[in-house]
Amino acid sequence: MPDGTKIVTREDCLKPNQEMVFRKEEEGAFLFDPHTGNLKYLNANGVNIYELCDGRKTVGDIITLLMEFYPEMAVEKIAADTKLFFENLAAMQFLTKCESHGS
Repeated sequence: MPDGTKIVTREDCLKPNQEMVFRKEEEGAFLFDPHTGNLKYLNANGVNIYELCDGRKTVGDIITLLMEFYPEMAVEKIAADTKLFFENLAAMQFLTKCESHGS
């Protein structure tokens, strides 16, 4: 099983896979894998969350930021939806886990 398909935890740090094509559009973006032909559309919210994956923030850090940005949403829903979003992108290898940097 490729590393990208492993379960994503709150402690994981994620970054974009540099081999993938990321193209912003007017109201979202496309991720394209030239090796497999996989294509994924992200809406504006998905783009914002994807761009938070900078190789420094953990999944937990990003969830905390989203909770601050969407205070009206249930914490459990934000955490579950964000984790599922990251797991899907990691399974398609659009996001990769960072090397442990002992933080």
